[in-house]
Amino acid sequence: MHQIKLEPTPKVPKQESYDERVCSKCMGHRALCGIRPCPLLMRAKAMARIDDAFTGRELVGASPPSVFVGDSGYPKVLAGPLVPPVRVDEAPLMERPDLWLNRTIDEILALRFSLVRTKKMIPVDSAADPGRELAETQTLALSESAISSEATLLKRPSFNTVFSNTTLPIGPSAPLETFRLEDNPKVPKIVDKVTSDTDLKAVGGVMDLFDDGIRQEHITRLLSVGILGQKRRRRLVPTKWSITAVDDIVGRRLHKQVTRNRAINDYYVSIDQALGNTVALLFYPSGWQFEALESWLGGLNPSIINDYEYGKGRKDYAKYVVGAYYATRLPALEYLVSIRKQSGVIVFMEIDPQQWVPLGVWRFREIAKRALTSGVKKFQSMDEATAEIGKHLRNPLHNWLTKSQLYNDFLSQTKLTDFM
Repeated sequence: MHQIKLEPTPKVPKQESYDERVCSKCMGHRALCGIRPCPLLMRAKAMARIDDAFTGRELVGASPPSVFVGDSGYPKVLAGPLVPPVRVDEAPLMERPDLWLNRTIDEILALRFSLVRTKKMIPVDSAADPGRELAETQTLALSESAISSEATLLKRPSFNTVFSNTTLPIGPSAPLETFRLEDNPKVPKIVDKVTSDTDLKAVGGVMDLFDDGIRQEHITRLLSVGILGQKRRRRLVPTKWSITAVDDIVGRRLHKQVTRNRAINDYYVSIDQALGNTVALLFYPSGWQFEALESWLGGLNPSIINDYEYGKGRKDYAKYVVGAYYATRLPALEYLVSIRKQSGVIVFMEIDPQQWVPLGVWRFREIAKRALTSGVKKFQSMDEATAEIGKHLRNPLHNWLTKSQLYNDFLSQTKLTDFM
């Protein structure tokens, strides 16, 4: 069986689409829409490789392992495993965004576009009593390593969507007729324990898995295919919901730990860049507060959006920054837990559309994690800390600070030194 050669995609603010009328003038090489690399060219390249790899309607490959659960039509959803059409060596890497920051966008897209999304309409409550294909998909989700599988499709795969703001990119899709695993999954003991416990609530299961070192993507997969939680309440969870749900569940638990600690005395700054994104984290002396600011470069005055929370956390969804809010809050909380402190945190996220493609919110989480792992600089004042951040942002620092609710709260606070 021959190998697929893996190769190759952007966030137009919150409305990722390209105008077919512009495409007809552009012909895929003039970048009239501002999106590089061209989505049409990337999906054409991917389809060419997949067409070469297909024989009939049989799909044999090694799932990373990976599954996808859609949200359209809820409470009936399209769900199924993601399978590359050949046994590629890169299969284990296809579901490991924590290893992608040093790869090019073309390499990442090549990996993900090589995955065929198989799909079948399934009621979400069938997770508790699954049919054969769903049961096999749930077994696949348990595995921590790639697993050989075979799928029979109702027709050849085709692209009907290109990108998502929240989830990882996915290749073409096709309706699923049958699916079976050819190998036994390699299941970590804690995963087997938690998923077998039908009295354990989903929140408790997520935390047990996180505390035992199970990767974010694996936990999300387990939640999405409906094998966490009490038996009678198990449901399929759309993938884009489960990603943010895991970030939020773990973040809420860490928040409780952080608020028991003393505040930091200095100002901490940590910054990193990857894949057309800059993420800068500012920690300042305060009880727990968090704000995420996001700016899309382009135009004379790029806008900045924000969401924030105070000491008790959020009760409603972060409606502007959405998934990136929870994806960056989590590593900030993990860092504070590791140093046994609490603080106010402001995260600055700057996106260059000319270098960027919508790969999912994982990129913000992983860039923030790498920034905090690589090093944290300490400063004696807010002015020094923000000046350091300003060196790494193209949108002028003044614009960011004017927009920031927590920064302006900090400036207006009455301090002990004001009475001295």
